[in-house]
Amino acid sequence: VRLQLQGQASKLAAKKAAAAGLPPPPAASAVVYKSSTDALVKIYTNEGIKGLQKGLTPAILREGSKNMFRIGMYDPIMNLMHDPAQGSAPGWKRMLAGSICGVMGAVSCNPFELVKTRLQSAVGGNSVAVGHQHGYASVWDALRTIYKNEGFRGLYRGSGLSMGRSMVGSGANLSSYSMLKEYLLVEAKWKDNAFLDMVCGLASGVVSCLFMNPIDVVRTRYYNQPYVNGKGELYSSGVDAVKKIVKYEGASAFYKGFWSHFLRIGPHFCREWLADSLCTTTVPCAACEACG
Repeated sequence: VRLQLQGQASKLAAKKAAAAGLPPPPAASAVVYKSSTDALVKIYTNEGIKGLQKGLTPAILREGSKNMFRIGMYDPIMNLMHDPAQGSAPGWKRMLAGSICGVMGAVSCNPFELVKTRLQSAVGGNSVAVGHQHGYASVWDALRTIYKNEGFRGLYRGSGLSMGRSMVGSGANLSSYSMLKEYLLVEAKWKDNAFLDMVCGLASGVVSCLFMNPIDVVRTRYYNQPYVNGKGELYSSGVDAVKKIVKYEGASAFYKGFWSHFLRIGPHFCREWLADSLCTTTVPCAACEACG
């Protein structure tokens, strides 16, 4: 989150300051975190282990509410779209089924995703602030404050971006996992075991990161910016955020925090798909049908 927030609108701020004959603000002239490793070290040094675990509670709530739909509904939807007796399902059907599951999961978890982003951006100790500081005391304080100040609509701010991210991410993840697993089982003759699920899960994590990270950067910026009377002070919409990021930071900014992102979801998908395979052995997937 902090790597993705770092440098937001910095060139815009510097340009405005220069026009007014003022020195550039700190956010426009300093890079707080040079890399994922540097961020880990500095957060631990200045905030301790608690700083590295910020947003853990909403992250758990997010995963529970999201994956109930994202993973749990994939096989039922896939079976509605494609009869296993007809053979292997084409990639576009898997992508569509995964995208539908992603949208369902995104809607259910948006309030927790919003709160997690804002809590993780909050600095403590001697850390330099990166992004707007909302000042929430806890996840429950954040939910109460957002609902009190912005109503139910505030809890679903950025949900369109979240749905788009989940459509792309879930579609890429679910389709790449199932297609790779099917290929390794049928063509490469791998054994259907835990190692296979972990390899396919890790590979699907790489694919997901490549597709999701640009939307993730935009959504993180949109979630965390300050709002006045329901309007964002930095970005008026997701499209506006995309335009400003490209203009003032360049296209490479869409891949800020990529390795941190992969280090989070790579192992996550290894564990997730392994657990799913162990728990759903009685529900055959497309790959299982293809190889008998």
